[in-house]
Amino acid sequence: MNESSTFARLSRGLDWAGLLPATIVLGVGIRDYRDGGSVGWPIGGALILLGGLWAIYRGRRRQGLKDGNAE
Repeated sequence: MNESSTFARLSRGLDWAGLLPATIVLGVGIRDYRDGGSVGWPIGGALILLGGLWAIYRGRRRQGLKDGNAE
């Protein structure tokens, strides 16, 4: 196993792990908004979640281009 593949796997794992806190922030934000809180929490949670999904997409796309599997 070469060094770059280990770091690439770690990076992909961290990208996926970032979705958990983003989902929690979104869920708590929605709950607080329903209880009369600020609309900023669900919006912020949604933006963080979209950022996490973008990072996953970008990493998968980059890996595909590196392997020569470009569309």
